[in-house]
Amino acid sequence: MQRLVHRYTITPFQFHYVHESNKLKKYFTYKDKQNHLRRSSVVYKLTCTCGLNYIGQTRRNLITRINEHKFDQRSEVCKHLLAPKHHFNFKQPEILGSIVGQKKLHLLESHLIQQHQPDLNIDGSSIPLLLFNA
Repeated sequence: MQRLVHRYTITPFQFHYVHESNKLKKYFTYKDKQNHLRRSSVVYKLTCTCGLNYIGQTRRNLITRINEHKFDQRSEVCKHLLAPKHHFNFKQPEILGSIVGQKKLHLLESHLIQQHQPDLNIDGSSIPLLLFNA
């Protein structure tokens, strides 16, 4: 800045910084932890009291997808809940991974389904993973 002023003015100037601005974020370096049920773009695992598992993914808030599992009778989790003495801890689903992008999320889910072999998933994966099946 000083060179610029010297180039375009006749009388020389000298700059002295009088005040340095402080940003508020400098004093608050830590963010509040987000409730895990409010996370999005995650692959999650639900475990029944009988030991059977389900792995799924959602780009929306996890709580929204969990609530669909509870009440949507097309869901394998909901069908399993109809049997007596079967319960899922919907407040503490295990988050297996998180990634941004729909294709990447499907790939991660497919890989984790093949790795964990959950009992309640009717599909072997959300998309075929021919590379991993060899």
